[in-house]
Amino acid sequence: MEMNGLMGGFYKFSVVFTRLVLLNIIWLIFNFPIVYLVLSLVGSDFANLQTSGMLIGILTPFVFFPATSAMYGIARKWVMGEGDISIVRSFMTYYKENYKRSILGGIVFVLFWSGWIVNYLLFFEQQSTLFIVIFIVITAFFFTWNAYYFSYIVHFELKFIPSLKNSFILTVGNPFSTVGVALISGGIIYLSLSFTFILPLCIGSLSAYFTFLYFHKVIQKTMKVLEMMDQKLNLSQHEEAID
Repeated sequence: MEMNGLMGGFYKFSVVFTRLVLLNIIWLIFNFPIVYLVLSLVGSDFANLQTSGMLIGILTPFVFFPATSAMYGIARKWVMGEGDISIVRSFMTYYKENYKRSILGGIVFVLFWSGWIVNYLLFFEQQSTLFIVIFIVITAFFFTWNAYYFSYIVHFELKFIPSLKNSFILTVGNPFSTVGVALISGGIIYLSLSFTFILPLCIGSLSAYFTFLYFHKVIQKTMKVLEMMDQKLNLSQHEEAID
């Protein structure tokens, strides 16, 4: 018996919310070493900050990236209409399937983000407000590229280099989508930091869902454009053959 009206809406909301929370908790459990180190930074001195930061950088490709790619795999299922799935079983499946590409991507992005942060500390911090704004905009672009990489490896069975390159092209070629992903993810992070009780609930899973939603729309739009171009090319070749 299907519930309608207010009770039906509340039931659907509770189901979606429960799924988001469960996925986020699983993601946090798999990221426990990094979560522990991040929490240990609170009130730490500079020496401990450096040590913990280095440990986080070392662990991230092997812990954070595989777990996050698995989370994006679940988000993919939801966006494509497969809501009634075993979250735990599907998470483990995506975790194993994308482990190698996740680690490789993690190494590249950790090195990249480390260099980007060092540049900020050494250069941008001492510049004008305009430079700070430019830095934030470029950072948002790189964040979306990173997020699209997760989406790409769970949606396409491509090797590491093509996945990295294509996700970058997708980010550059769709600025409105890039801005949308950055704004929504930034808003979720801001709310989570402002209301800390949200942090363990759905900061990761909600961000992954909206990112893949944008990604999927961009992919569908791109595929339609390619189909139209292919049809025009075939028509042109057919007309030339007739002539």
